[in-house]
Amino acid sequence: MSGDERDRGILSKADRAYLRGETEFASVQSERNARARIRERIHDAILDFEVLVECLSERDRRLVVENQFESADGTEAFDALVSAVAFLYRVTKDTDLEFETVLSEAVNLAEASDDRAATVRLDLTFQSLTAEQLRHKLERGESLSLTEIAFLHESDEVRMDELARYFRDADDSTPEVDDGRIQSKVTNF
Repeated sequence: MSGDERDRGILSKADRAYLRGETEFASVQSERNARARIRERIHDAILDFEVLVECLSERDRRLVVENQFESADGTEAFDALVSAVAFLYRVTKDTDLEFETVLSEAVNLAEASDDRAATVRLDLTFQSLTAEQLRHKLERGESLSLTEIAFLHESDEVRMDELARYFRDADDSTPEVDDGRIQSKVTNF
């Protein structure tokens, strides 16, 4: 289930609607209270992962995948897992911890249950993204990564109809790009 059909997870349906900008609060204090509640639940959820790693049975973990992710839309599970790791990457960057160290320890913690250890190497190379640079790439017929597509989707410098022109399906004479997850729209898994 996606969107508002889902039950409460870390976020309630009202929390999701608020964060998407779909609702407003009657007072500034109500909004502050909601934001504080969201922050507390995020903190508590991150702490809960230790309990899940240590105590959730392998069978239950596999059933989450089999019963939930495998029945999901083709990219829903992928997008959810990518977003979860992206959020944890951002949170880690906000601390004084190195993401590579956290990632290495996480992989080894997971692998320890199979009586093995892993060597984790993460090579991060950063480059600036600009709408103009990516527009030229598209004009030359080069493919874009999901990150680059998402950047263009969020950019004020590129109109949705302009971006849609590059992803037009041969059978679709009037494509539209909505404000949904662009990754889900252009990735075929």
